[in-house]
Amino acid sequence: MTASIRLVAVTGHQKTEPARFPVRPLTPDDLPELAALHRHVYARDDARGRGGDPGWIGTPTSEGHRTAEAASLVATGPDGQITAAIIITERYGEAVIDELFTHPDHRRQGLAEELLRHCLHALHTLGSTTVTVTVDENNSAAMALYLSRDFHRPTDDDTEYDYD
Repeated sequence: MTASIRLVAVTGHQKTEPARFPVRPLTPDDLPELAALHRHVYARDDARGRGGDPGWIGTPTSEGHRTAEAASLVATGPDGQITAAIIITERYGEAVIDELFTHPDHRRQGLAEELLRHCLHALHTLGSTTVTVTVDENNSAAMALYLSRDFHRPTDDDTEYDYD
């Protein structure tokens, strides 16, 4: 069994330089395409417990949980297809990165970093002061991304909730 590590970051104003890739808020019309991308990305990884079915996106997952549409974003390719997405869930009033994934053909281009930067700015604008994420300890690419954006293990100074 692989362990997970929970990280937290303070949201804040991010560099306002234009996006290198088209980034926009997730809309309900995106859900079929997003579901297909999610299944493709996680085709070999059923350990996530959702079986590659992101039907939970855009709907309440349980009491106190809901998708934060204003901070959930997608990056699109030249033909308008979704190439990456970040899904934010509000859990008991706190922002949580539930998913951040990129199509395998579009990895290593900065899409996840771009989405994360825009998401942190959107959360700050919406009044969220922190955001948390749970990362598989063996996912070195994800760990490197979050650590590069000043995520850290929660301390007594951070508001800490048990989301599982």
